Amino acid sequence: MAELSSEDARSRWINAFVAEWVNLAEGKADHEELIEIAATLYRVNGDQAPEMVAAKHFNSFPDTEDAVRDPEAAFTDLAAELGIIKRGDRLDDVQMEFAYGVVELCAAIGDHYGDRSHANAGEHIRALYGPV
Repeated sequence: MAELSSEDARSRWINAFVAEWVNLAEGKADHEELIEIAATLYRVNGDQAPEMVAAKHFNSFPDTEDAVRDPEAAFTDLAAELGIIKRGDRLDDVQMEFAYGVVELCAAIGDHYGDRSHANAGEHIRALYGPV
């Protein structure tokens, strides 16, 4: 029997994530956006069960309209507002790593608040502003 390629495993993970998220949202979801979200989450969470990641992601948002996030845009807007970059420029990789590092520091504090087995403040921070 032939082994599955890493691309096959990635596709199966993404499909399982989307299916679980749509199930949790009772069908009220944008499949294309979820596929993009799943593809980015796979890079960071691909070693975890996609259903578990989907549940955490879904439960991190008060309603499904907030499910699509763009931390890079938020960091870029803030950096432009503070004069770190010019409006319209992008943050470089080092600046993005720094921003994600700050997110992780804040999220580590939030881990002490809420239910560790479900969603706590740290997980919510990571879901909104962590690496995609």
